Amino acid sequence: MLTPTHLLFAQTAYLTACVVAAHPPAAEEAVVALLGAALPDLDSRASYIGRILRLTSSMLEQYFGHRSMTHSLLVQLVAGGLAFWLLPFGFALALITGWVSHSWADMMTKSGVAWFWPARIRCVLPGNPDYRMEVAKGGELAFLVVVALLGVVMMPLAATGKGTAGLIRGALGDLEAARSEYDRDKGSYRFSIKVSGRDNRTDRDISGTYAVVGPWAAQGLILATDDGPRSFCAGSTCDWYSSHAELTKGEPIQTSTATVQGALVSVGELQRRAATLSQVGAVFLLGTAQAEGVRAKSPTLEVTSDALTFAYASPEILQGLTGRTLSNVDLVFQVRHAPGAKLPDLDPVQSRGAETSELLKRWLR
Repeated sequence: MLTPTHLLFAQTAYLTACVVAAHPPAAEEAVVALLGAALPDLDSRASYIGRILRLTSSMLEQYFGHRSMTHSLLVQLVAGGLAFWLLPFGFALALITGWVSHSWADMMTKSGVAWFWPARIRCVLPGNPDYRMEVAKGGELAFLVVVALLGVVMMPLAATGKGTAGLIRGALGDLEAARSEYDRDKGSYRFSIKVSGRDNRTDRDISGTYAVVGPWAAQGLILATDDGPRSFCAGSTCDWYSSHAELTKGEPIQTSTATVQGALVSVGELQRRAATLSQVGAVFLLGTAQAEGVRAKSPTLEVTSDALTFAYASPEILQGLTGRTLSNVDLVFQVRHAPGAKLPDLDPVQSRGAETSELLKRWLR
């Protein structure tokens, strides 16, 4: 086959491998796939790469012949093993899929490939010679068009990074599967989810696409909405009921944390820390504290007597506690930021001892 056909087939093979492996494609890896598709033709002085590396090409063609050793399964297995050992996964995947695609494309020609080299037997696909292609003829052109169309289909599927199983689960809209996928990669990517369902209190339709804030209960999620965070599950115990859920993986992120612990910590201190950390990325509060007379704000702030439990709460939730001092504070500031960014250094928490009530202060003056 002609070099342009091999290069296009390599790109489609690489995208298909990305779909199967649940690996988002990258431009630099696609270039490696092109290199992998060109390498087998080192055994031909007439090829593009053969003209560049003439001495190597001449030796390979003289001692092994065209479409033999460099096209063989044995060499591909050795090269693949070394690639996956020495290179990052994506680059190794691109190299070997480009290389293998070259051999498979040449099997569809009249002369075939010595795929089981050093055996001299030629492998062809399909077996009937009437259905195999001649180089630079109509059959190769038709193959080129089919491969190009297949590549157009594979590109958006590969970009999701879901893999074959994930795409099937997404089509089925299973929230349990979406939650499992989220749990597997949370903290490394931003996520959004396309949902269909109803509000469990008002019965209104809530279908749309929302950013995922965090997990909720055993199988649900907390979603960011225009009206604040909402819990989303497959039953009636949450804010929103799910009839369909399709998770989408977004841009890569890094998740860092800062801990706040103390017997008594002012809400003002927490707000200052949240403001500082918000300069790096999105901040969420997790953990527990104690305060009296606080109203719950489900699903991110649950209150039992004087016990407060924060679950992926945004710093804005502290506005309703302004002026208060929390006791027995054990909180984590989770910061989701661009990879490589670092959190600023924070001063030690100013935790105070027991405070005297305003009523007693009047008597003690």
